[in-house]
Amino acid sequence: MKRVLTIVLIMVSAISVAAEKGKQIAASFNDYSVSYVLPKTVIDVDITLELTQLKAGPYANYSQKYLGIPAQITSDSKSWRVVSMSAQVASIPDKDIYYNVQLKSGAIPYIYIDEEGVLMAVNAEPAIETTIEEATEESKMTPSPLDDNSYSYALTEEMLLSGSNIRMAELAAKQIYRLRESRTDIITGDSDQRFDGEALKLMLEQLAEQELRLTVMFTGTKQTQRKTVRVRWIPDGECEDVVIARISEKEGLVDSDNLSGEPIYVSLNNVERAKTPLDSKGNPFVLPENSVIYNIPGEAQLSLTYQGELQFNKKVELTQFGVKFGLAPKLFVDKKVQTYMILNPNTGSIKEIGKNVLAE
Repeated sequence: MKRVLTIVLIMVSAISVAAEKGKQIAASFNDYSVSYVLPKTVIDVDITLELTQLKAGPYANYSQKYLGIPAQITSDSKSWRVVSMSAQVASIPDKDIYYNVQLKSGAIPYIYIDEEGVLMAVNAEPAIETTIEEATEESKMTPSPLDDNSYSYALTEEMLLSGSNIRMAELAAKQIYRLRESRTDIITGDSDQRFDGEALKLMLEQLAEQELRLTVMFTGTKQTQRKTVRVRWIPDGECEDVVIARISEKEGLVDSDNLSGEPIYVSLNNVERAKTPLDSKGNPFVLPENSVIYNIPGEAQLSLTYQGELQFNKKVELTQFGVKFGLAPKLFVDKKVQTYMILNPNTGSIKEIGKNVLAE
């Protein structure tokens, strides 16, 4: 009696191809029919943005008068800028077209179809899916002593009872100078108190923190935060300067039709369209009846441009510029030597093909 060295069977009917997860055994009730879809190329554009938040201190108008520092931040504001931009090829199931193949007679084949119904492999383990890097988690906003009025911890009783902003600013400035003098005395050894080791470090840190809390009341603070956002674009052909999103200085990432933002352009140039394979005489192969269909992707130069600068430029494979071809189902059910096929999970093209020898 003959046996197949390895047998795993995952069959998905045309009705349940998108819903079923796991195995379905081919049997006479479904006439050994397998239904599947192939992947379609998408482009994931990752944009790293930086948010800068400026906060004015309550005594910004007195900075020059009491500290001799011109006020750099006089009002609160937020602004976004692009730090970097990149793109990577990914895929989604092309559910506009379902394929059906009958694999009956001969040795039992085994077929892998993923949970979306995409054909992954025949008579072999599927390729490990290409890892798509996730968009970076956003960083935390750098803290500011002006957040929640935390600078108030450095205020003295005299300041709080001063009765006016200008008097309070004057007292705050005097306290800053006292703190600086105290720090200088400790460092030079002129202080009545002696500190060493960790005690000295702790004391200097506390003096610096108090000085900072008071100083930002005049100078204000600048906070930054970064995050990466992803825009998915589905190309449908050769294109030049298509706007896929916009970056607004005030709002960050906005829709492509929001004219408050600067456009991100994507282009697909130098397209190399795939062609049907040729036989030894240079004639296109005739697609075998009831074929196991796969993709032969084309190529194009993908570029991203923002504010007149090229951000990304790379040649990529795209199924949208390719053709469909197929292998005769009899290759996969031979009783002695079965063909195996592993597809590229991103493009649906043949990644590897070979022969399985079946044992007696």
